[in-house]
Amino acid sequence: MRMMYKIFLIGLLGIFLFESCYDDKGNYSYRAINEITVKHDFFGDTVLRMYSFVDTLRVFPEISTTVNNDPDNYEYEWVAVGGDPTIGGQYTLGKEKDLVYPITLPSQRYSVYFKIQDKSTGLTTISSLSLQLSTLFSQGWLVLGEGDDGRAQLDMVSTGGEDTTLLKNILQEVDLSEWGKPTCVFVPPYRPAAALNYIHVGTDKGTYRLSTSTLLPIEGAHLKWSFYDVSAAGECVMTEAVQIMGYYRAALVDGNLYYTELSGQQACFFGSPSNHYKGDYDLFPVGDKIGYSVKERGYATVLYNKRDGHFVYQQSGYGTPIGYCADMSDRVGDPFSWKPGYEYVTTLNCHKGAGSTYTILRDGSDFYLYSYRISYNFGIIKQLMVKMDNVIDLDKAEFFGASNMLSVIYYTVGNKLYGYDFARKKCELLKTFDGYEITLFLSDILVETSSDYFYIALYDPSKPASTGGMVKKYKVVDDVDHIIVEEEKGSEWKNLCKVKSMAFKTR
Repeated sequence: MRMMYKIFLIGLLGIFLFESCYDDKGNYSYRAINEITVKHDFFGDTVLRMYSFVDTLRVFPEISTTVNNDPDNYEYEWVAVGGDPTIGGQYTLGKEKDLVYPITLPSQRYSVYFKIQDKSTGLTTISSLSLQLSTLFSQGWLVLGEGDDGRAQLDMVSTGGEDTTLLKNILQEVDLSEWGKPTCVFVPPYRPAAALNYIHVGTDKGTYRLSTSTLLPIEGAHLKWSFYDVSAAGECVMTEAVQIMGYYRAALVDGNLYYTELSGQQACFFGSPSNHYKGDYDLFPVGDKIGYSVKERGYATVLYNKRDGHFVYQQSGYGTPIGYCADMSDRVGDPFSWKPGYEYVTTLNCHKGAGSTYTILRDGSDFYLYSYRISYNFGIIKQLMVKMDNVIDLDKAEFFGASNMLSVIYYTVGNKLYGYDFARKKCELLKTFDGYEITLFLSDILVETSSDYFYIALYDPSKPASTGGMVKKYKVVDDVDHIIVEEEKGSEWKNLCKVKSMAFKTR
C-alpha cells in the first residue's frame, strides 16, 4: 500500500514538472474556409423536360464565396450522366460558369452535375439538376412505304414535341445496297437490354435493324446476324413480327415461322424454322398473319397450316411444343374443328371481350369466321364459328381489321371500306375514298387499347410516291343499329410516302 502511494506522488510530481516546462506563447494560426454557394431554380427536385436537337439548355447559376472572389481562382465543368441502362453514358456539356448547350444527346433521363473547383484549395463543390430528354424520334408513328424509286422509304409522324411533326425519308443518307420494296416495320416493346429494342425495317431484299434513339442502322444491321447459324439465314424478308409478354418473339421471315425466348438474353437470336411437326422437318406453308393474345398475354401463338388445312400452335413452356408446331385437339360439342381443311384468308387480333383472335377461311365462295381466345391461364379456347353470309365483295378484299369493342370485321375493296357485323350478319359500306387508293388498314391494338380506333392509309396516284401518301384516324361509334365510324379531328397526316406498314414508337 505504501509502495502504491509513493508511485502516485511521483506521477503527480511529474505532471507539475511537465506543465511548468510548457510555455504557452498563445501564437495560433487560423485560416477561414472559403464557402461556395450555388443558387438556381433548376437545382433541387425540379425535373426539366426538353427535346434533343430542338431545345437549348441554358443555366446561369448565382455563385457566392466567403473568402476568395477572384474569378480566375475557379474552374467549372458541366457533366450529364445518363440514367437509362441501355444507353447511359457521360457527356461533358461545357466548362464555363454559364451553360448554353444546344442539346444533341440521346433521349433518356440525365443527372446534370455542375462542378466548381477552388484552385487555391483543391476543393470541389457540386450541384445537380435532373433532365428528362426526348427527341423528335422519341415518340410517334413510324411509317414505312414506297418512295419514288419503288424502294422502301421511312417517314415518321412525330408526336414527341409540342406539335405533330412530319419527318421525311429518315434513311435517305444511309447506303443500304440491298434496300428493296417495303414489307413491314416492327417496334418491339421496351426491354432493359438495348439489343432487344432494335426497330426492324423489312424489305423484299432483306430486313435491317435500327437504333431506337437515332433511327439509324446499327453495326451489323442486317437481320442475318440475328441467326445463330448465319449460313442458314435466307434473304431475311420479314413480313410479320409480334412480341408476347415481352419475353417471347415470333416472326415470319422468308415465309417461315421463327419463335424465340427473350428471357435472360441480351439479344434476340433465331434458330431453325418451327413451322413443322415434331420429328418431321418438312416445312409446311403458314398463313401470313400470327394469332396472339393482346389482352390476356397468353404465351401461345396460333397459325394456319395451309398445306393440311389445320390450325397449329407454338408455345414455350413445360410440356408444350418448343421449336416446332403442334395440332390442337377437338372435343365433342366444340363449336368448330381445328382441322377444317379450308383455304386461308387472314388472321386478326383485337381486345374484344377478354381478347379475341379471328381467322377467316374460305371454302369456294363461302367464307367462315373462326373466333378463339388465347388465354394465359386456360390455353387456347374456342369461342364460335360464323358463316359470313351477306358479305359484299369479300373475295376481292385487300386489307382487314377488327373492332376492339364490337363484333365487327372491317375490310377494303379498291377505294371502299366495308364493315361486317358477324353477330347480325350485316354488311355496310362505310366510306368511299374517291380519287385515292387504300394502301393499308391498321386497327389500333397497341396504343389506345381502351378505345376503338383504326387508321387508313390512302395514296393519291396523281402525286409522286414519296409524297402522295396520307393517313386518317377513325373512331368507332357504339350503335345498336348501324356500323358507324367518325374521322378524328386533327389526325390527318399528309405528304407521306405510299404507306405499306405503320408502327408506334413510345421512346
